[in-house]
Amino acid sequence: MHLIDRLERKIGWIAIPGIVRIIMGMQVLVFVLGLVQMPSNVEVSAGMSPLPPLVEALMLDGDRILKGEVWRLVSFIFLPPTLDGIIMMLFAFIFTIFLGNMLENIWGSFRLTLYVLGGMIGMVAGEFIFPIFGGYLILGGGGYLLFMASLLFACAVYNPHFTVMLFGIIPVKLLWLAVFDAGIIILEILRVQHFQLGIAIIVALGNFLVVFVPGLKAAIKMRAEVSARRRKFEEARAPGMEAMHHCASCGKTEKDDEALVFRVTDDGEEYCVDCREKQKLPAS
Repeated sequence: MHLIDRLERKIGWIAIPGIVRIIMGMQVLVFVLGLVQMPSNVEVSAGMSPLPPLVEALMLDGDRILKGEVWRLVSFIFLPPTLDGIIMMLFAFIFTIFLGNMLENIWGSFRLTLYVLGGMIGMVAGEFIFPIFGGYLILGGGGYLLFMASLLFACAVYNPHFTVMLFGIIPVKLLWLAVFDAGIIILEILRVQHFQLGIAIIVALGNFLVVFVPGLKAAIKMRAEVSARRRKFEEARAPGMEAMHHCASCGKTEKDDEALVFRVTDDGEEYCVDCREKQKLPAS
């Protein structure tokens, strides 16, 4: 029995149906409350934090976690990709729920829950690798980008040619969306001036790497072996590809004329229909 199947029998109760929908619903709620709590320019100039109090209370912060604020181990996933872009928030909400529904239909609630929890654990580990990683997860929607990317990459593995209408008008295959997203993440890793932050970003995507990289490696290896076997078969078959039919009189084969009909006579020899009619040979 597969390890995941054994885990599901033992701890299947941790499955959260619609976990991605719940997360995105909470992100929308935090987004709305964040708009209400957003400090004014005057308050920021006076020394107040530019972040809404709710966002500061939810963000991932390793030092505060060690001081007892353990809710931050989970609450950071509810931070939205933006704090002021309504259109971006709407797009993120619709697209991410679409990805979550696709994966839940493929895996079921238990496996998707494990996958999401694995991504959250990776982000928490990233915070302890690079202490200001929690701030990165807020700035520019880094946390949402990594969360969405892990879902997008998984969907692209299963349905690479599935076409989505980007912004409702541009048809794009999931594979190319995943490649584009991966390119952004790679550029981000190369752009950052802190090696630890690059490592933290990779660790935050550990759920995808752990689940799919071994399978991708095995699939690539299997495809190479199949291609090698096919090539050897074709090479071994090529020299022996002789005609099945051969006229004992004129020497023609089916390769000379695919429509040519051959018959075997009483003497055991094979003749084409033209020679047989000319020589009036009886067919067996």
